[in-house]
Amino acid sequence: MSEKRDGAAPPPTRKQWDKDEWAAKAKEKDEEAIEKAKSAEAALAKGLKPKFKDKEDLPKPTKNMQQRTEDVGLNKDLNKTMLVQTTSTGKGPKGPGFYCDLCNRTLKDSLSYLDHLNGRMHLLHLGQSTKVSRSTLAQVREKIRQLREESSSRVTAKNFDFNARLEQVRNDGLEEKERRKEERKRKREEKKEEEMLSKMGVLGKKNKKDEEVEKAQKDNEDITTMMGFGGFGGVKKR
Repeated sequence: MSEKRDGAAPPPTRKQWDKDEWAAKAKEKDEEAIEKAKSAEAALAKGLKPKFKDKEDLPKPTKNMQQRTEDVGLNKDLNKTMLVQTTSTGKGPKGPGFYCDLCNRTLKDSLSYLDHLNGRMHLLHLGQSTKVSRSTLAQVREKIRQLREESSSRVTAKNFDFNARLEQVRNDGLEEKERRKEERKRKREEKKEEEMLSKMGVLGKKNKKDEEVEKAQKDNEDITTMMGFGGFGGVKKR
């Protein structure tokens, strides 16, 4: 006989099933199927559509629909590659998409997920109904007061920016005015100096003669270019 080794795995054995327990489960399942069939027949007799899916036993809503205060995170995983662990049974995401932990449902796209968040079943899990509360006069006045405060703060910020811009324009205008003043002063001094030199005989005729010579040369060059004589005599003869 071989000796028993320490740490060896036990020999495989067949699993023992409790026949009474599973018989009770099968009987309960059959009874549920019979009840569903009876309810479906009764609905058809009344001209209604039979309901084959059981609804969750949820408590009645205690408050009307409330506005969400948190971000639903529709764009949190945009342009990202993620490894999704799925579960076939129990609670958890059943595949890629948007998972609602409260309802244990996985939606394929953001539009379906948003529709689910605004849907009746999700609101029932939150204890809310699909009705919207009617605002009271005090709430409307409070909202108007808040909007006025926000509007006044925006106007104040805009006025501050406008005043700063106006001050900058004024400074730029003063700088431009000072520059023009200096330019006029420089031109007056140059003109005064030319008049003084002209009275002394140093400037005047000479400048006028030079201007006439330059003008004649320029006119001659323009005529030569226009008549096409500019290329004559430019090539040496061999």
